[in-house]
Amino acid sequence: MSSIFDQTYHNYLMKIKRLNLQSLSKKIGTEWDGKRMKLKLFTRHFWVSEKGIFNVSGERPSHSEVVVIANYLIRYPDKKISHRGKWLHYRDFKDSAPLLDAFHNNVERKLSLYFKQNIESLVKSCKNLDGISYGEEWGYDVGFLFNALPDISVLLLFNDVDEMFPAHCNVLFKETIKHYLDMESVAILGLILTDYLLS
Repeated sequence: MSSIFDQTYHNYLMKIKRLNLQSLSKKIGTEWDGKRMKLKLFTRHFWVSEKGIFNVSGERPSHSEVVVIANYLIRYPDKKISHRGKWLHYRDFKDSAPLLDAFHNNVERKLSLYFKQNIESLVKSCKNLDGISYGEEWGYDVGFLFNALPDISVLLLFNDVDEMFPAHCNVLFKETIKHYLDMESVAILGLILTDYLLS
Protein backbone atom coordinates (compact mmCIF):
# COMPACT_ATOMS: atom_id res chain seq x y z
CA MET A 1 0.00 0.00 0.00
CA SER A 2 2.82 2.39 0.84
CA SER A 3 4.25 1.93 -2.66
CA ILE A 4 0.89 3.02 -4.14
CA PHE A 5 0.94 6.14 -1.93
CA ASP A 6 4.56 6.80 -2.96
CA GLN A 7 3.66 6.55 -6.64
CA THR A 8 0.66 8.85 -6.16
CA TYR A 9 2.88 11.36 -4.35
CA HIS A 10 5.45 11.17 -7.14
CA ASN A 11 2.78 11.73 -9.80
CA TYR A 12 1.48 14.81 -7.99
CA LEU A 13 5.02 16.11 -7.58
CA MET A 14 5.63 15.82 -11.34
CA LYS A 15 2.56 17.99 -11.94
CA ILE A 16 3.56 20.50 -9.27
CA LYS A 17 6.97 20.88 -10.89
CA ARG A 18 5.23 22.14 -14.02
CA LEU A 19 3.56 24.96 -12.07
CA ASN A 20 4.99 28.41 -11.54
CA LEU A 21 4.72 28.19 -7.77
CA GLN A 22 5.91 31.73 -7.13
CA SER A 23 3.24 33.18 -9.44
CA LEU A 24 0.63 30.81 -8.00
CA SER A 25 1.56 31.79 -4.46
CA LYS A 26 1.00 35.45 -5.33
CA LYS A 27 -2.33 34.64 -6.95
CA ILE A 28 -3.50 32.66 -3.91
CA GLY A 29 -2.17 35.28 -1.52
CA THR A 30 0.04 33.01 0.54
CA GLU A 31 3.63 33.32 1.78
CA TRP A 32 6.58 32.75 -0.58
CA ASP A 33 10.07 32.53 0.93
CA GLY A 34 12.00 32.60 -2.34
CA LYS A 35 11.91 28.86 -2.94
CA ARG A 36 8.76 27.54 -1.27
CA MET A 37 5.09 28.34 -0.83
CA LYS A 38 3.57 28.19 2.63
CA LEU A 39 0.00 26.91 2.57
CA LYS A 40 -2.45 26.66 5.46
CA LEU A 41 -4.89 23.74 5.61
CA PHE A 42 -7.34 24.54 8.42
CA THR A 43 -4.83 25.35 11.21
CA ARG A 44 -1.87 23.37 9.91
CA HIS A 45 0.91 24.82 7.78
CA PHE A 46 2.70 23.10 4.91
CA TRP A 47 5.58 24.00 2.63
CA VAL A 48 5.30 23.25 -1.09
CA SER A 49 8.17 23.35 -3.57
CA GLU A 50 9.50 21.38 -6.52
CA LYS A 51 11.09 19.07 -3.95
CA GLY A 52 7.77 18.07 -2.41
CA ILE A 53 5.08 18.81 0.12
CA PHE A 54 6.19 18.90 3.77
CA ASN A 55 4.74 19.87 7.11
CA VAL A 56 6.52 22.36 9.35
CA SER A 57 8.55 19.52 10.87
CA GLY A 58 9.94 18.65 7.44
CA GLU A 59 7.95 15.42 7.15
CA ARG A 60 5.67 14.31 4.35
CA PRO A 61 2.02 14.94 5.30
CA SER A 62 -0.62 12.25 5.45
CA HIS A 63 -1.84 10.86 2.14
CA SER A 64 -5.15 12.71 2.59
CA GLU A 65 -3.37 16.02 3.12
CA VAL A 66 -1.17 15.43 0.07
CA VAL A 67 -4.15 14.67 -2.16
CA VAL A 68 -6.06 17.80 -1.16
CA ILE A 69 -3.09 20.18 -1.26
CA ALA A 70 -1.80 18.87 -4.59
CA ASN A 71 -5.17 18.91 -6.31
CA TYR A 72 -5.90 22.38 -4.98
CA LEU A 73 -2.67 23.75 -6.46
CA ILE A 74 -2.97 21.88 -9.74
CA ARG A 75 -6.58 22.93 -10.30
CA TYR A 76 -6.36 26.49 -8.95
CA PRO A 77 -8.36 28.62 -11.43
CA ASP A 78 -6.73 31.18 -13.69
CA LYS A 79 -9.53 33.66 -13.16
CA LYS A 80 -10.94 35.03 -9.92
CA ILE A 81 -14.02 33.11 -8.78
CA SER A 82 -16.93 34.81 -7.04
CA HIS A 83 -17.69 33.31 -3.64
CA ARG A 84 -21.34 34.31 -3.48
CA GLY A 85 -22.49 30.82 -4.38
CA LYS A 86 -24.85 28.65 -2.36
CA TRP A 87 -23.96 26.23 0.38
CA LEU A 88 -24.40 22.67 -0.88
CA HIS A 89 -24.32 19.22 0.64
CA TYR A 90 -21.85 16.77 -0.88
CA ARG A 91 -24.68 14.87 -2.52
CA ASP A 92 -25.71 18.00 -4.44
CA PHE A 93 -22.52 18.06 -6.50
CA LYS A 94 -22.21 16.37 -9.85
CA ASP A 95 -20.05 13.22 -9.76
CA SER A 96 -20.39 12.84 -5.96
CA ALA A 97 -22.54 9.67 -6.09
CA PRO A 98 -19.72 7.06 -5.97
CA LEU A 99 -18.39 8.46 -2.68
CA LEU A 100 -21.64 9.64 -1.10
CA ASP A 101 -22.06 6.70 1.28
CA ALA A 102 -18.41 6.90 2.35
CA PHE A 103 -18.76 10.63 2.97
CA HIS A 104 -21.88 10.11 5.07
CA ASN A 105 -20.43 7.25 7.13
CA ASN A 106 -16.87 8.54 7.60
CA VAL A 107 -17.64 12.22 8.04
CA GLU A 108 -21.17 13.17 9.09
CA ARG A 109 -22.21 9.96 10.84
CA LYS A 110 -18.83 9.66 12.55
CA LEU A 111 -19.05 13.23 13.87
CA SER A 112 -22.64 12.69 14.97
CA LEU A 113 -21.78 9.60 16.99
CA TYR A 114 -18.62 11.06 18.50
CA PHE A 115 -20.09 14.37 19.64
CA LYS A 116 -23.64 13.35 20.56
CA GLN A 117 -24.51 14.60 24.07
CA ASN A 118 -21.13 16.33 24.06
CA ILE A 119 -21.80 19.76 22.57
CA GLU A 120 -19.17 21.47 24.72
CA SER A 121 -16.47 19.18 23.33
CA LEU A 122 -17.59 19.87 19.77
CA VAL A 123 -17.54 23.63 20.31
CA LYS A 124 -14.07 23.41 21.86
CA SER A 125 -12.77 21.29 18.97
CA CYS A 126 -14.24 23.70 16.42
CA LYS A 127 -12.67 26.71 18.12
CA ASN A 128 -9.32 24.93 18.32
CA LEU A 129 -9.57 24.57 14.54
CA ASP A 130 -10.17 28.34 14.24
CA GLY A 131 -13.84 27.78 13.49
CA ILE A 132 -16.10 30.82 13.62
CA SER A 133 -19.54 30.48 15.19
CA TYR A 134 -21.95 30.68 12.29
CA GLY A 135 -25.34 29.74 11.05
CA GLU A 136 -27.77 30.56 13.85
CA GLU A 137 -30.37 31.19 11.17
CA TRP A 138 -30.05 27.58 10.06
CA GLY A 139 -31.76 26.41 13.24
CA TYR A 140 -29.00 24.04 14.40
CA ASP A 141 -27.64 23.65 17.92
CA VAL A 142 -24.11 24.33 16.69
CA GLY A 143 -22.77 25.93 13.51
CA PHE A 144 -19.13 26.66 12.69
CA LEU A 145 -17.46 28.08 9.61
CA PHE A 146 -13.93 26.95 8.73
CA ASN A 147 -11.37 28.35 6.33
CA ALA A 148 -10.06 25.06 4.97
CA LEU A 149 -7.78 26.59 2.33
CA PRO A 150 -7.58 30.03 0.73
CA ASP A 151 -10.89 30.51 -1.14
CA ILE A 152 -12.38 27.31 0.32
CA SER A 153 -14.79 27.41 3.26
CA VAL A 154 -16.51 24.51 5.01
CA LEU A 155 -19.63 24.79 7.16
CA LEU A 156 -20.42 22.31 9.94
CA LEU A 157 -23.98 22.17 11.31
CA PHE A 158 -24.84 19.93 14.25
CA ASN A 159 -28.02 19.03 16.11
CA ASP A 160 -27.66 17.02 19.28
CA VAL A 161 -29.79 14.03 20.16
CA ASP A 162 -33.20 14.75 21.71
CA GLU A 163 -36.34 12.81 22.60
CA MET A 164 -37.46 12.84 18.96
CA PHE A 165 -34.34 12.56 16.82
CA PRO A 166 -30.78 11.20 16.92
CA ALA A 167 -27.77 13.49 16.71
CA HIS A 168 -27.27 14.79 13.20
CA CYS A 169 -24.37 16.52 11.46
CA ASN A 170 -24.25 18.25 8.07
CA VAL A 171 -21.00 19.30 6.43
CA LEU A 172 -21.57 21.80 3.62
CA PHE A 173 -19.38 23.35 0.95
CA LYS A 174 -19.77 26.44 -1.19
CA GLU A 175 -20.75 25.45 -4.72
CA THR A 176 -17.60 27.22 -5.95
CA ILE A 177 -15.42 24.47 -4.44
CA LYS A 178 -15.87 22.57 -7.72
CA HIS A 179 -13.47 25.08 -9.32
CA TYR A 180 -10.70 24.14 -6.87
CA LEU A 181 -11.11 20.44 -6.09
CA ASP A 182 -12.53 17.34 -7.75
CA MET A 183 -15.21 15.43 -5.89
CA GLU A 184 -12.81 12.83 -4.50
CA SER A 185 -10.70 15.62 -3.01
CA VAL A 186 -13.80 17.31 -1.58
CA ALA A 187 -14.72 14.06 0.16
CA ILE A 188 -11.17 13.74 1.48
CA LEU A 189 -11.35 17.33 2.74
CA GLY A 190 -14.35 16.23 4.81
CA LEU A 191 -12.28 13.34 6.19
CA ILE A 192 -9.48 15.73 7.12
CA LEU A 193 -11.92 18.00 8.94
CA THR A 194 -13.24 14.99 10.85
CA ASP A 195 -9.75 13.77 11.77
CA TYR A 196 -8.68 17.23 12.92
CA LEU A 197 -11.81 17.68 15.07
CA LEU A 198 -11.36 14.28 16.67
CA SER A 199 -7.62 14.61 17.28
